[in-house]
Amino acid sequence: MKSDFENNYYLFLFSKIQGLGSKNILKLLEKFPSPKELYKILLANPKILGDKLNHILQDKNFLSQTKEYFRNLDEKYISILDSAYPQNLKNIYDPPLFLFYQGNVDLLKSPNLVTIVGSRTTTDYHRHVLKNIFKDLCDTPLVIVSGLAVGIDTFSHRLALDHNLATIAVLGSGLNKYVLYPHENIKLAQEIIAKGGLLISEQSSNTKTQLYHFPKRNRILAGLSKATVVISGAQKSGTLITAQVAIDEGREVLALPGNINLRLSQGPNKLIKQGAAIIDCAEDIFKIYNLNKDLKISKTLFKNKYHAKIYSTLQTEPMKLVELTNLLGVSIADTSSLISEMEIRGLIKLNNLNQLEII
Repeated sequence: MKSDFENNYYLFLFSKIQGLGSKNILKLLEKFPSPKELYKILLANPKILGDKLNHILQDKNFLSQTKEYFRNLDEKYISILDSAYPQNLKNIYDPPLFLFYQGNVDLLKSPNLVTIVGSRTTTDYHRHVLKNIFKDLCDTPLVIVSGLAVGIDTFSHRLALDHNLATIAVLGSGLNKYVLYPHENIKLAQEIIAKGGLLISEQSSNTKTQLYHFPKRNRILAGLSKATVVISGAQKSGTLITAQVAIDEGREVLALPGNINLRLSQGPNKLIKQGAAIIDCAEDIFKIYNLNKDLKISKTLFKNKYHAKIYSTLQTEPMKLVELTNLLGVSIADTSSLISEMEIRGLIKLNNLNQLEII
């Protein structure tokens, strides 16, 4: 049920008072029946907020500009006063007072929201694991939540769409196409809406992105879902901020382990050392959400004994062509031919160290 315009206006007014903060506003609302009544009480009792903040409340220019701005909002929103506001998000330490949205807002009611986050740079390893996970997520009620950023976020939204999964993008900018960030993902954002997904932001329509918006956005990413999946990220990154919010709020955190020498694996590896669950397949997510799905375990079969030996060897570690040739006891030309056949099957590839590795 939608709360009334007047109370939402006063809530919006409070949200625009720098230094007050949503947590303090919500604490005050616990003591008073509505934002409108709270406004009257604050004017009558200036000591509650103190002289500085109370002075803002009595500034006629500030009041008229805020009311005009709110009255002219030409976008859809829900406030923390509305029954449609997601309970998981309401329960975090500092919930946003407003969520502006485009698309299917009913997705916020789903108990199966799962957040996936990671670095802006992606690697073959991260993309490959995500593809395998999403292949098994299809035909489930899971809703994929991510941040529309370049990298793992974009890849997660794309995989969700490709596998007919609903997806929610949480932005750090307003939703107007002229300020939407990142600008290169406007078409993806439009496709998300067209396919029954949802865009949400704490920022009103025409708000341009500011650096401080991203940590605020990250708390929404973690707050919406029962579990947050961390695919990649450095030790100091927005990805780790999102994971920390999830941990602080008592939510499940799953992390993809990676090579200890690679910067983008340091974040997930650190989370695992601190107690996060390891994710390497869709079943790890199903367990958290009490979902059952019969997964077909595919086994790679080889008719050629050399193919089998190459695959078995590379399962242990990547190897250069010359090393593999010596191990097989054949010519480089023969090894190259075998490798080409396996590359065509999508089984192995050459990595950035000029080594052959399995996909």
